[in-house]
Parts: sequence; structure tokens; C-alpha cells
Amino acid sequence: MPSSAALLALIPLVVPLTPGDAPPSRALLSEFASEPRLAGTSGSLRAAKFVRRVLEEAGWSVEFDERAVCLSLPRRLGFEVFVDSTADAALVSRLDVFDPDALPAGDIPKFNAWTAEGQVRGPVVDAGHGLRLDFERLEAAGIDLAGSIALCRYGRGYRGVKARLAASFGCAGVLLFSDPAEDGAQKGAVWPEGPWKPGWDAQRGSILPIINTPGDPSTPGFASPAPGAAPAPGAQRLEGAALDAVLPSLPCLPIGADDAGVILERLAARRMTDIDGTKRGVKVGPGPVQVQLDITAPREVRTVRNVIARIAGTGDGVVVFGGHRDSWVRGAHDAGGGCVSLLRAAQHLGQRARDGWKPEPTLVFAFWDAEEPGLLGSTEWGEANADWLRAEGIAYVNADAAVSGTQPAMSGSPGLESTVARALERVASPNPPAADATTSSASRTLLDDWRAAFEDGPPRFRLPGSGSDFTVFLHHLTLPVLNVSFGGNSGGQYHTSFDDFSFVERYLDPGFVGHELSGRFLAELAQELCARGTRSFDGAEAARELARHATQTRDWLGAERADELAQAFEALAAAIQATGADAAQVTPRFYAALAAPDGVPRRGWYKNRLWTPGRELGYGSETFPGLRDAVDEDERAREYAALLDAVRAARAPYVSGGVSGGGTTREGDER
Repeated sequence: MPSSAALLALIPLVVPLTPGDAPPSRALLSEFASEPRLAGTSGSLRAAKFVRRVLEEAGWSVEFDERAVCLSLPRRLGFEVFVDSTADAALVSRLDVFDPDALPAGDIPKFNAWTAEGQVRGPVVDAGHGLRLDFERLEAAGIDLAGSIALCRYGRGYRGVKARLAASFGCAGVLLFSDPAEDGAQKGAVWPEGPWKPGWDAQRGSILPIINTPGDPSTPGFASPAPGAAPAPGAQRLEGAALDAVLPSLPCLPIGADDAGVILERLAARRMTDIDGTKRGVKVGPGPVQVQLDITAPREVRTVRNVIARIAGTGDGVVVFGGHRDSWVRGAHDAGGGCVSLLRAAQHLGQRARDGWKPEPTLVFAFWDAEEPGLLGSTEWGEANADWLRAEGIAYVNADAAVSGTQPAMSGSPGLESTVARALERVASPNPPAADATTSSASRTLLDDWRAAFEDGPPRFRLPGSGSDFTVFLHHLTLPVLNVSFGGNSGGQYHTSFDDFSFVERYLDPGFVGHELSGRFLAELAQELCARGTRSFDGAEAARELARHATQTRDWLGAERADELAQAFEALAAAIQATGADAAQVTPRFYAALAAPDGVPRRGWYKNRLWTPGRELGYGSETFPGLRDAVDEDERAREYAALLDAVRAARAPYVSGGVSGGGTTREGDER
């Protein structure tokens, strides 16, 4: 395999590297991830100042966007395991304390943000992955869940959904852990001997109900004000019981697999029915083993800071790139990979600006705060700038935990594929071609790598659901978005204390080839989006892909409706295609034209009626949520008619003379 230096030589960087030099991204990550960056603490402020300094040195205009938001930070986290209800001596006893105002604040303990406070004790029940089917299976076996502590494995759904379901089934508390078979010793050697999660550590994370309204839960649907300022007229911050009503009602705590093992081996066996109808004895409880939780985690208003950098455009429009700056602990991967990639891209673009490059739309690079508690920084900034972004926004590009290798992977809004392909084609690939590849190593680009991952057809984006900062742009403002990552390596570092610089250097990106690659690609993509402007988005491409998704609804929507909806999208694609280059006059508002003005039923903040995060997936997406989640046939019929009308109305400008065929190509469209 080629050395790291040889791989880096394949990447045409703006800032030349001499043989033996460490890539710039290594030094950036080393300083950026040198201490925890928990939102609302001194560590996050330090990182904000670091990011501002790097951007200003690169020639960007930079400002802090400060917001007073409600945060959930722990003070005291007590966890005890007892052999049964009569025991006073604990098998396991742990008490963690945390001071968010300490300088420095230090590592946050194993914690789930937005947990309810209080002390509870109850028998433990093994609730599988904490999905609805898991709880229904327990109830079907005659197990009374009232007052129990649900022990749930991470995975297969957002942790906040697990907490909500546990409450709905009568549980008194929730424990979350990573199964060693899925993320631990049964996958391979654990940290520090290997990359997988050791039994003593656990995944931290938020349980905020982001499937309803992400962002600051005390300012739902409107922007959190600057520190010391009042909310906008008519916008009242939620407090007390009103705030509690929209937040989780149960104490919830993550634990390591070692502690989970102590509990699991002491659960009572019950006769359970498998999917195939077979009955067998399974240790599921409840009890006799019990757990006591004692949690103090006040919800309080604190200041968070988005770092907003700009290169002013010569014309209309705005292109926004962003990624979150905060982390649960040091977060070298999540989201150090995205932040360093964006900083490297900013350095490349800053050099091009010094050499005379001027974008037509304004280019914004944003480094969001408080993503980890529930997408607070980006959501509040998006809500504050909603009118401008809806009128001028061309696209939003997100880089979160963006680097764990060199293989490009994308999720995003259909319609940006061609623009992404143009940028990928301009960056040399460090990856060796497959044995049956038609390109040589010397001519291979990232576009070849991206295409190679799709054996059954052209590259397609996965539809992004939620869980990162693209959410407000995609689902509330209905702009085209792209979520960028480079993968290939993996481990158990997610939201742990060992997601640090040494882990990234040893396991995820030795030589920092992926970080440099990601930075170069993001710079090329930014230049491509700025050069093409509104023509970056292909409405015909988007409509054809949505037609494909419509055909996949036949099993639950019915063949007649699914086919009619697909045909409407195909007709929209054909109408856009027939207009030629001038279709760009209309297509930037493509998703806005198809949005639900009053929002998806029972989730009014979400305006994107084409897909949303699934109600019981959280991060993953589900198409046509108004149809999928209808409570009865009457509601489904109304939602179907509204969607079909919107698709047909979106076609009207292309067939009524509003957009003519032909047209000319602007300078910069072909590069």
C-alpha cells in the first residue's frame, strides 16, 4: 500500500506540501480537539476563538452569532444496582459530579442531555433496542412494565425515541448501553489496544424530541435571542411546566456494557414467543435485579456562539457551508473531522480570493455551537435568518463527523448530483482502482470512487432525515442540502471519552489523507456552487428521483395512488427538461414549491412534505410522511390530494409560458 506521503502527493493542494511535512489538518485537529468542547462551557468558547483566528488568518470576515438558549447540563449522576428489592448494599455504585462553570470544565460524565431529574428505583426489564416492537413483545408476554427501568441497547433508532416509548409504556426510567456484539469486544480489540468500545465507556447523547421541533426547546419555532435581549414580539420563552411538557419525562442514563452485563445476568427468565412462534425461556425480567437513578441536571439558559464567516458576493444569492463545533468530550471525529475539513476548505478558498477569485453569491462558512444537545445553534440561526435564506439560499452543505477514511459518501436533496459530480471529478483519488476498473491510478478521481459504490446504477443520494445541522435548512426552510463524509474505517469512539486526536490518527485517518481530501473537495464544491449559482440545482433530476421514491410506496399507499404520484413527478421532470437552461430561473425554489405551508400534520415545524425523519427512527428518513402517518383514510385522502396538487402546481410555470426553452449558458457554467 502507498505511504501516507505518497497518497498526499496525489491530492493537488493549494498550499504545497514538501516531502516529510505533516499535513496542515493534523496540526489543526491537534489544537482543536485538545480539550472538551461541551456547549455552554469554557471549552466551547476556546474552540470558537480558535476557529475565528484560523478563518481571519485565511482572509475571511468573521463574527460571533451569540444566542441565549436553554441547555441541559448535569451536576450529579447517581447509578446503583441492587440484587433485589430488599437489598440495601449495591452490587454497582457510581456517583459522577460535573461543574460546567469550572475552568476548564473537563470531561462530561456518561450523560443523556434533557433527562428528567429525580430519584427512581425499580426492577429492570430488558427492552431490546427500545423500539415499539420490543415493548409490545414484552406486553404480549404479560409483563407489567409500570414502574420498571427499561434497559435498552443503542442502535436502530434515535435514543430520544427510545426514551419517549419507554415513558409511553409506563416505565419509570431508562438505561442505554452499547451491545458488545454491535459496538464492543465482540467486534474486535477494544480501546486502547484496538478501535472498539471498552465495557467501561458509553455513548453520551441527547434525548431531545427533535422529530417534533429541533433546536432550543424553550423557543419552539422562533429564534432564541441574543444574551440579555428579549425574544421577538409575541414570542414567549417556555418556562416551568410549559417547558417540562415538551421535554422527556423520565430519568435516562447511559451505562457501559460491563454494568449492563451485571444487570442482564440477574434478570428473571420468562417464556417469550419468537417471531417464528417458538416459545423459549429468556432472561428479560422484570427484576429481581433493581436499579436506582439519582439525577440532578437542571435546565438553564446559557450562551452559545456560532462562528459565522463570509466572503461577500458580487451579486445575489447565498451558499452556506456548515458543521458543528461543539462535542460531548474532545470530539476529534465528531465533529473535529467536519470542522477541520471546513477550515482547510476555507484556507484554500481564502487563497483563491487573495489571487482574485470573487464569488457571485455570498459564501458563508458556519461553525455551529450546541449541535449535540439537539441542533440548537444552527436551528436558531436558521430561524433568525429565515426570510433571507428562503429568498436567497442556493444550497446548504453540511460536514459533521466527516472523516473516517477516503471513500466519498453523500446524502442530500435530489437535484444536486450533477454539481457534486463536477466537484468530485476535479479532485484526484488516493484510492487504488478495483481490479476491473477502467481508470488507472494516475487518472482516477473521487468521482470514480463515488460511482464505484453504486453497482446497480448511477449514484444516488440517501435522503437525509435528521440528527445534524442540515435539518433546519432541509425541513424548515426547504432548501437543497448535501451532507458530506469520507469513510472506510470505523470504531466504537462515537460520543465517548476516547474520541480524541490519538484515536483519529491511529485508526480513522492515519496520515490525515482523508482530512486533506475532504478539505479540497469542499473547496471545489463551494467554488462550483458559487460559479453555477441557481443552476447548481437540477429540478428535472430531482423530480425523476422523487418519482422513483413514489413507486416504492405501492406496498403501503396502494398501486393506483403510487403510480399516479410517480406519473405526476415524471410529468414535472419532463416539463423542466423541455425548458432547457432557463429552468434554473425556477428550480432553486423547487422544494419550496412542494412544501406544506402549515407543516406536516402534527409536526408543523417540518415543512418538507416529501420526506422527514421517521417518527420512530429519529435520524433515518421516511418518504411522504403526511400519507404514511395519516390517522385514518380521510386524512390520507386529504394529504394525498394536497401533495398531488402541489406537484401539478409546481409544473405549471414550465408549461404556461413562464419559462421558455433554449437560453444561453452563463460564464462559469462549464468548467
